[in-house]
Amino acid sequence: MPAGFNLDRALRRYRPDKHSAILHHRDESDLAYVERENLVGPPLLLDTCVYLHVLRGKTPQKVDSLLETRLLFHSATAIGELTYRFGARVAGNLREKAAREKLAVAIRRIPGHRVVAPTVAIWGEAGILAGLRARLGGFTQLANQSMLNDALLFLQALAIGAIVLTENAGDYDIFEQIHPNGRALYYRALP
Repeated sequence: MPAGFNLDRALRRYRPDKHSAILHHRDESDLAYVERENLVGPPLLLDTCVYLHVLRGKTPQKVDSLLETRLLFHSATAIGELTYRFGARVAGNLREKAAREKLAVAIRRIPGHRVVAPTVAIWGEAGILAGLRARLGGFTQLANQSMLNDALLFLQALAIGAIVLTENAGDYDIFEQIHPNGRALYYRALP
């Protein structure tokens, strides 16, 4: 068995064979949205969307206040999703080049001592969690990598005692239902 990951323990924890009912998204009133959150509280682990919304000026004031107040952690997974853009696309005009440079500056400013990386155990469990999310939510193969990355963030936050800050209620709501010890804090991006 891979060092740091115990498949049998992970299977006992998640019991994938016991989950058969489709999980539905809960009502927004049952989810933790930033509007109802205190500024002081547990650390936050930022989902990839947060960086992009901050750069585009699409974060609500409450999110900006939380980012200034709370202890922030950054995931190597989110950094990978952000840097993917540099390899996948060539900036074709001045606007795209400027946006690319803003993203580069933001990545360079991430403090190295606040970056967390998934362990082998988290990778192993994230695969199970993402698979459950896909099966119980009726998703196709195309969404699997994105769900795996979100599962990695969710479990990393749980491991360090943080909450994932995200706009993505679609995946994280289901993760919270499957693994109720993990937490996400949701916001709605500005238009």
